[in-house]
Amino acid sequence: MHYDEPTYLSTATWADLLFRLSIKDELRQRLGVKLCPFSGQVEEYMVADQLGGMLNIWPAKWRGIIEAETATA
Repeated sequence: MHYDEPTYLSTATWADLLFRLSIKDELRQRLGVKLCPFSGQVEEYMVADQLGGMLNIWPAKWRGIIEAETATA
């Protein structure tokens, strides 16, 4: 695997990560994930934005979309 290839987490693992980020302030701070100003929860798009930009880690359910986008770029 090359450093620029995305890593995809399974849906269950991604859901578990979202849950843990929702309840653990220390984990949110370490990863730089903030609570959504509208819902007050950790939202999937916020985690994807942070981890995708920082570590290139994405939920597996988005794999087809990301690969289709990068193939046309």
